Amino acid sequence: MGGKSGIILVTGFSFILSYISLNLSKSATRTIENMAFYNQVTSSHSLATAGANVGLSSFYQDTSWRGPITQELSNSNIQGSFTARIVDLGVDKCLLRSISTYPISPTQRLHDTIEVYFNKTKYNSFSMFAWMTNFEGNVFWISKDTVWGRVHSNGAIHVNGKPVFMEKVTEAKAFDPKPGTGTNKAIFKNGYETGVATIDFPNDFSDLISAGQPVNGGRTYNSEIWVTLSPGSSANNDGQAYIRGSESGPIIDSIALSDPSFSGVILGTGKVNVQGTLDGRLSITSLSNLYIQNDVLYESDPRLGNSDDLLGLLAEKDIVVVDNLPNSTNCVIHASIFSRDGSFTAEHYNTRSANGELHVLGSIVQYVRGPVGTFNSQGDITHGFSKRYRYDQRLADPTYKPPHYPGYYVKTYAITNWWESYHKLETDN
Repeated sequence: MGGKSGIILVTGFSFILSYISLNLSKSATRTIENMAFYNQVTSSHSLATAGANVGLSSFYQDTSWRGPITQELSNSNIQGSFTARIVDLGVDKCLLRSISTYPISPTQRLHDTIEVYFNKTKYNSFSMFAWMTNFEGNVFWISKDTVWGRVHSNGAIHVNGKPVFMEKVTEAKAFDPKPGTGTNKAIFKNGYETGVATIDFPNDFSDLISAGQPVNGGRTYNSEIWVTLSPGSSANNDGQAYIRGSESGPIIDSIALSDPSFSGVILGTGKVNVQGTLDGRLSITSLSNLYIQNDVLYESDPRLGNSDDLLGLLAEKDIVVVDNLPNSTNCVIHASIFSRDGSFTAEHYNTRSANGELHVLGSIVQYVRGPVGTFNSQGDITHGFSKRYRYDQRLADPTYKPPHYPGYYVKTYAITNWWESYHKLETDN
């Protein structure tokens, strides 16, 4: 029995070991096959990605390009091809489609598809910029200047000292001088980019003019007016706007900002003077110049909690911080400021005493950058104001803006979506 049992035991162990060895061999073979297939799938996807990048480069160099581009690749790392073309989806929409072809056998090929969607008609509010100019003039950013929020200029930004930009800075031209050289010691917390597309200013205030007509629920005044904002009671959204024909004259109109029939637009065809505290939403527009006579504040500061107060101060020409007793120290403005064909500036900026700080919570958009003060060779303010411009983060949403506030369409096609397919296996019949 001992001899037979030994033979049976040895035979059994041999069978078990053979079975294990066979399975290990099959597993090793499958692993190699899986690795090979994974490499093929990755190569097919890389080809599609390469085609998308080649197509993007061609499209952004010439947006009239439609393709197709077909390119064969054959080297030690990858073999196959891609085809990229533009497919129109409408007047201002299109997609870039890149399809790869990667052979895995004489009769089988893998295909991957990448589609990039574009839209040219994306509409943005100018209030999305904390600071924007069409032309920077000969005004400099200097030490102690601080800006929170996006900054853009269609011109060249001048720097003398160490201003701090908390968000990305973009401009169509170049810095003067180049960052890190000469007098430009600016600190860019979120980087900068030059050579971007210009953003066109509107040709007029047609939408605001229409909304300001009484027939459309607005208020229009054909002579100089003084607007005093009153927060009303402690209740929310019961603010008032009082209109006078002169600084100390009688009230000629009173507007309840909570009135549902009010369009939210006060329009003056002449000079408009503003001061006070806002409770509600309002756009005050001058087809001439707008003068800030004193602090312009929100009843509820959005930095301290919830606030639905929102103000637009707009002028066809200049928006001016007046040189008077109320503005003889600091001046605080809560508003989205827009000068369509002029500047935001301080009156007598180069002769008034060094008034302290000009605080703006909101956004500033002006056609030509206006000065608010002067500085010496050490970067210290000698006249006027030093700047403290803080972006109202609520404005980052392009739909959150003062009533009928201007906007713009992007000039270049913006990528709205990027889609990548799972690989497809094609086999010849």
